[in-house]
Amino acid sequence: MRTKITLSIFVAMFGLLLQGQNAKEAIQNTKQVAEGKKSLQRDMQELEAFKVKTTALNTAFEERNTEKSNELKASIIQDMVREVGQSGEKAKKARMEIAQSSSEVRSERREIRRDREDSDRGRYDRRDDERDLARDKANARDDRRDRRDDIGDFQKQIDRAERQAAILEKLRTYNFGFEALAMEKALAHKALVTEFKDILLDDIAATKRELGEDVRESREDRRERRDDRNERNELDSRRKWGRG
Repeated sequence: MRTKITLSIFVAMFGLLLQGQNAKEAIQNTKQVAEGKKSLQRDMQELEAFKVKTTALNTAFEERNTEKSNELKASIIQDMVREVGQSGEKAKKARMEIAQSSSEVRSERREIRRDREDSDRGRYDRRDDERDLARDKANARDDRRDRRDDIGDFQKQIDRAERQAAILEKLRTYNFGFEALAMEKALAHKALVTEFKDILLDDIAATKRELGEDVRESREDRRERRDDRNERNELDSRRKWGRG
């Protein structure tokens, strides 16, 4: 009787823990995918507007139109300020995703430890225990890979944000001039505008890749939640039939 009561308590506590963790992960997955799609759409629209301005700047540059070049540069600077701010927010989000994936890794470690403890007790169906352990190990490998991806994404985002900020600082105080002695500097600063545009392209490619990772992780987490439900059902069945 005492064994049955202990097992019942364990099943209830374990079930509540898993349900809470699974619900949290489901909400986070849905939010990440939705935010990724929204960010991608916004970034693509902003890139197109930035391209229009850089094309106009190139034309003004070729015409040696100092007033128009600096007018366009001022507008481009405003866009750069916005983009640097957004890059900082993306870096914060990337750091949060590392924390989330780390939490999932820890959760899988707990489940693997519990699987081994169940198997060591030898009271249950050993084949079920071995299947549960293999399944949770596979889930843990997926979670560790997701965390590695998140860490890599975070570092790349930091690198892009830092380079964007450096370009912004160089351009902020510069005014185009087309005298013979100023042309080398003018060409160098125009090249910085092009580099910034290229970083925006890289950022969009990264957002697409990260969105794909989020969709894949969401599918994996759905499978893990299904596995957890099956495992809870197994424990409920053991309790019901008094196995152990």
